[in-house]
Amino acid sequence: MSGLLIWLRQQPSAVYYSSLLVCAATLIVTGHLGAEITHGKGFLTEPLRKQFATQAIVIENPDSALVFRDVIQPILNEKCSSCHNTNKAKGELVVTDYESVVKGGESKDVMVAGDAGKSLLYKYALLPMEDSLHMPPKGKQQLDSEEITLIGWWINSGAKVNEQYVNLPKVDSIHPLMASRFKPRTGMDLLNISFADQDELKDLNTPYRTVQQLSATKPYVAVFLGSRNNFTPQDVSELKEVREQVVSIDLGNTNVKDSDLKALSEFPHLQKLHLQNNAIGDEGIKYLTNLPYLESLNLSGTHITTATLELIAGLKQLKKLFLYNTNVDEKQIAAIKKAKPALEIYNTKLNLSDSMYYAQLTIPQCKIDSTFFRGHATAEVKLSRGKVQYFYTLDGTEPTTTSSLYKGPLQVTKTSYLKLMAAMDGWKNSEVSTYSLLKLGIRPEAAYLETKPDPKYQAKMDTTLLDGKWGSLDNDDKEYLGYLGKDMQVDFALASPQTLSQLTVSYLEDIDKAIMPPVTIEVWGGASKNSLKKLAVLKSDFPKEKRPSSKGLLLANFEKQPLTSIRLIAKNSINLPAWHPLQKKSKAWIFVDEVSME
Repeated sequence: MSGLLIWLRQQPSAVYYSSLLVCAATLIVTGHLGAEITHGKGFLTEPLRKQFATQAIVIENPDSALVFRDVIQPILNEKCSSCHNTNKAKGELVVTDYESVVKGGESKDVMVAGDAGKSLLYKYALLPMEDSLHMPPKGKQQLDSEEITLIGWWINSGAKVNEQYVNLPKVDSIHPLMASRFKPRTGMDLLNISFADQDELKDLNTPYRTVQQLSATKPYVAVFLGSRNNFTPQDVSELKEVREQVVSIDLGNTNVKDSDLKALSEFPHLQKLHLQNNAIGDEGIKYLTNLPYLESLNLSGTHITTATLELIAGLKQLKKLFLYNTNVDEKQIAAIKKAKPALEIYNTKLNLSDSMYYAQLTIPQCKIDSTFFRGHATAEVKLSRGKVQYFYTLDGTEPTTTSSLYKGPLQVTKTSYLKLMAAMDGWKNSEVSTYSLLKLGIRPEAAYLETKPDPKYQAKMDTTLLDGKWGSLDNDDKEYLGYLGKDMQVDFALASPQTLSQLTVSYLEDIDKAIMPPVTIEVWGGASKNSLKKLAVLKSDFPKEKRPSSKGLLLANFEKQPLTSIRLIAKNSINLPAWHPLQKKSKAWIFVDEVSME
C-alpha cells in the first residue's frame, strides 16, 4: 500500500488527486456498508431520515394526536427499536411500525388489544430488573413509569392504529401525561434552536459552575454560578459555544460588577437572570436592555435606582421583577405598576438574615432502576446545581441534616421507604421526596382468596398478589384485586417453614375514584391454617382530605419466627369519610396488587 502511494505521488497531479477521490469514495461506501453489517441497514442514514420525518408533524394539542403515531411509536423508537428493527429483530420482533407490533415475534402475545395484562410489550416492562425477561434489558435505556402507563392505557383502550386521543374515553391519570407531551409552540419554541453538543455541556461543568440542559425534548440550558466569591468574567465568556441555548443564568451573591454584565448581552435567548445581592447599579443594567425574551429579573439587594426602571421599560416580555432591599422610589414603582399591570414587582424591605426569606431548594429527584426487586434496587439522585447535599432515610422517618449523607448510588436490599431532602448553606431545606421500594422476598407456594374481589377487578385472581407485577396509577390496568365495601382476606401457604419477620402490602390510592388505602392490615401466622395467631396490626395513614393519587406500601413487622401458613386481612373502611364528595353515592374501594414476605 505504501509503495502504491509513493508511485501515485510521482504521477501527474490529475492522476494523483483523481485516485485520492476514488479512495475517499470507496472508504465512505465501505464504511457505511460495514456499519450496516454491524448495526443494521440505515444505521447512519436512518436517524437523519427519522429526524426530518418527525419535524414534518407538529402536534400542539393532545386532542389532535394519533395515539399510536404520536405517542406510542416514538416511545418504541427511542427505547426498543435498537434491538427490534427490520435488520436486527431479536426474538423475531420488529417494533418500527404498527403492523409488525401486531404481528408479534416468536410469541404472538406481544400486544393483545384490550388487555395489557396479557401483552408482553407491557408485562415484560414491569418485571424486576434482575428478571431475565425484563425489557428493555439491563444496561439499555429503560422505559420510565409514564411511558409504561401510556403503553398499558393504549393497549387497554383497544390499541388501534389511527385512533385520535379526542375520541378515546378520558382517563384522569392519562390526560396530564398527554397534555405534557403536546403544548402549543410559542415564543422561542418557534425559533427551532438547535441542541447544544452534550460533550460541550459536560466540559463546561466545573465545581463552581453548573451547566445543564433543562429537558430532553427542548434545547434550553440553565447556568448556575451563584453563591461564590471567586467569580471571574471568564466564567461567562467560556459559555460562548452554548449562548444560543442558554435561557437562565444565576449570578446571585457573587462579586459580579457592572462591567461584567456586558457579556450577558451576548446571550440572545435569556429568559431568567438572577443578579441579587451584588454591587451593581444602573450603569450595568443598560447592558440588559436588548434581551428580547427576558421574563424574570432579580435585582434584589443591588445598588440600582429609579433610573433602572426607565432602562428596563422596553423589555416587553418581562413578567417578574424582584427589587427587594433596593433604593428604588416607591412612587416610581407604583407608577410602573400602573403602566404595566401585567408586570409583577416584588419590592418590600426585608430582614435578609431571617430564614423565612431564604430561597427553598427544589425537591430532590431520584432514578430507581426497579421499584419491585429481588436482589437489590439501585437509587440514584439527580444532582442539582451548586453545593447541594442530600440526606436520606430508608425506614420512613423524616430526614434531617443529621441523617445519612448521600455520596453516590444506593444499593437497597430490603423493602424500604426512601425519603430524600436537599440542603445547602444559605438556603431553606427542600421538601421531602418519598419513594417506595418493594423487595420480592420469599414466595409462597399458593395464595387463596378467602374473600372474592369485585368481578370487574379480579386481575389474575389468586396469583395476582405473587406475580411481581407493579400496578400503575390506572386502576384499570388489570394488575389489581379490587374490593368494594368489604375486607380482603387472603391465606398464603409455604412449601416448608420459612423464618419471617415482615409482610408488606402494595396498594393504590385514588381518592377521586373512591379508592382508599386499607384502614389497617392484620397479619396472622402459624404452623398450619388451623393454628394461626395474630402477629401484627398496622394502621395506615388514612387520608383526612383529598390528596393526589399514589402508590403506597404498608409494612407490618413482627417477631422473627418460622411460619408455614400466613393470613392477611386488609380492612376496608366500608363507608367513605364524610368529607368525600362521593360519600352518599359509593362505598369505599381497596385495590391491592402485590404482597411480599421477608
